[in-house]
Amino acid sequence: MEYFWYIVAALGAGIGTGLAGLSAATVMVPILIVLCPSFGGEYGAYQATAIALASDILGPAVTSGVYAKNKIIYLTHGWVMMTCIVALSTVGSYAAYLVGNVVLGGFTLFLTFCIGIRFLVKPDTSKSGADKSNVRLGLKEVIISVFFGLTIGFGTGFVGTGGGMMMLVVFTAFLGYDLKTAVGTSTFIMTFTALIGFISHSLIHPAIVLERWNVLIVCIITATAASLISAQFANRVNSKTVGRVTGVILTILGAAMIYLNYFT
Repeated sequence: MEYFWYIVAALGAGIGTGLAGLSAATVMVPILIVLCPSFGGEYGAYQATAIALASDILGPAVTSGVYAKNKIIYLTHGWVMMTCIVALSTVGSYAAYLVGNVVLGGFTLFLTFCIGIRFLVKPDTSKSGADKSNVRLGLKEVIISVFFGLTIGFGTGFVGTGGGMMMLVVFTAFLGYDLKTAVGTSTFIMTFTALIGFISHSLIHPAIVLERWNVLIVCIITATAASLISAQFANRVNSKTVGRVTGVILTILGAAMIYLNYFT
């Protein structure tokens, strides 16, 4: 039965990545730690975050490939942010290892629910008239990129995300990207940040690779295929539709996992 939930979690993760540039952990970690008994041990949540990071490597890579084909990736601020994220992700990985299953797992459940509500309230976060060709890299933009890059980097290691959701907010709300350009840019960066995060988790806790290799294979293949299909869909519809669909899925998932984890 756990293999069924592995596939469901990976499908949801891949769809979220392709639609809105979400990290696999947003969907995958809550399902694994709540519905799969083998992830209920002392390091279950930590292993789940590592698997989500592994699924955030190929999935965002193929997603960003689709967006690149449509010429909607813009890396003016991306290089600055990616450097900062990579620098702090290892620190976050070690912090996650120390805090334990209860703190890490509970944080992830509520994060999923809150992100879903955010998309329902505001499905399209791009500024009115936003045009990536007019986005410049001045001192203000560098400061924003560095500050949020360091913050997202720690979150990448701690929560097990590739940073996609947080980068999406920064690119649209603070740097003026339209939603589709923000998704394409964030998924490109996620490919590299998730790789560093997964390596950090595996070095700190080698059992992830030695004991969970079967889960890794299932989740990586399924999430990659789902992200490719959903990215092609997202490039054919408007940003508000993508945001609303994402919001409904994450809100229902987050509420259901919180209920199952704390009230049953």
